[in-house]
Amino acid sequence: MITRAVSKNPRTTRGDRVNDLQRAGTKVTKATISNTLRRQGLQSCSARRVPLLKPVHVQARLKFAREHLDDPEEDWENVIWRW
Repeated sequence: MITRAVSKNPRTTRGDRVNDLQRAGTKVTKATISNTLRRQGLQSCSARRVPLLKPVHVQARLKFAREHLDDPEEDWENVIWRW
């Protein structure tokens, strides 16, 4: 149950899982959650911190999107996307 819930929502916290299980009538600790997930091959990690977009960047993205809104799909086949 724990593994399935975390797989469905990877951004959930151990505290969220503890609260969910306590509402269901099962008393567990954060350590129990961590140990269970580790045994199942899952490990915790922190999301990478990235700077927020500044208003000038938002406007530049919108301008680019509007300029290329009607571009045919063939034009995008040679674009290398970076996430």
